[in-house]
Amino acid sequence: MSRQLSLLAGPPADGLRLAPEPTRIDLGQGAWLDHAPNWFHDPETLLDDLTHELEWRTLKRPMYDQIVDVPRLITAYKRGQVPDRLVGLAADVEQRYGRPFRSVACNLYRDGADSVAWHTDRVPEPGNCIIAIVSVGQPRPLLMRPAGGGPTRRFTLGDGDLFVMGGTTQALWEHAVPKTKHAGPRISIMVRS
Repeated sequence: MSRQLSLLAGPPADGLRLAPEPTRIDLGQGAWLDHAPNWFHDPETLLDDLTHELEWRTLKRPMYDQIVDVPRLITAYKRGQVPDRLVGLAADVEQRYGRPFRSVACNLYRDGADSVAWHTDRVPEPGNCIIAIVSVGQPRPLLMRPAGGGPTRRFTLGDGDLFVMGGTTQALWEHAVPKTKHAGPRISIMVRS
């Protein structure tokens, strides 16, 4: 097992723990997930720093006959524009999976009312991509189901968890973060190949 020195620029923190190796979950037909709970060594500090340092924005989208606010805050960066605070994290994912990252996006779920509906991510190669999520803050469920519906799988992400959707996952599976009654802030950091 290799030691995770730091996912961000700067020296490693005191009391750094070993990063667990992800567990691979085979979804079939070339789709797979990697999950490593508590992968990032200092999720509370990262949550606080990103909440205050990133330029969060609201988006609007059409829904039925009206335009509504997207129920979370968002920021996104193309390769070469990624803030220094996230470059080390993206480089670590790139090295671990041997795929150059194209972009880094972050979602800030402020409370249990913030969510994201069932969807697949828009990627150039949905049958061959990697989307790595580092989740910091209050644990929240991430749900997965076969595209178009089917049995749902539930993962609870937070506290520095690493969750990677790879292979044909974006072509064959959908994911969602549902609303919850009570939840504190959570940021999902998505590194996309």
